[in-house]
Amino acid sequence: MYRRKAQVIETELGGELILLDPATGEMFSLNPTARHVWAALPAASADELARQVAEAFEVDAAEAQADVAALLEELAGAGLIEVAPGEG
Repeated sequence: MYRRKAQVIETELGGELILLDPATGEMFSLNPTARHVWAALPAASADELARQVAEAFEVDAAEAQADVAALLEELAGAGLIEVAPGEG
């Protein structure tokens, strides 16, 4: 299970979705694909998210899986999402 961390603040700024981690003061700008994944959280699996991305952006499944896996790793590394034990 992937889920957003509760303390992350999100806001619209100039048509972009910006995430702020108040613990670090870091800000992150999400592209349309990342924004779609963020909006879909919580999600049971990366495969579920990749299916949604493939459908929404009309890309093949392998490309969507690679993009989603990289994004989830980046979001987790930045401390913006949590991965439940045994998932991901």
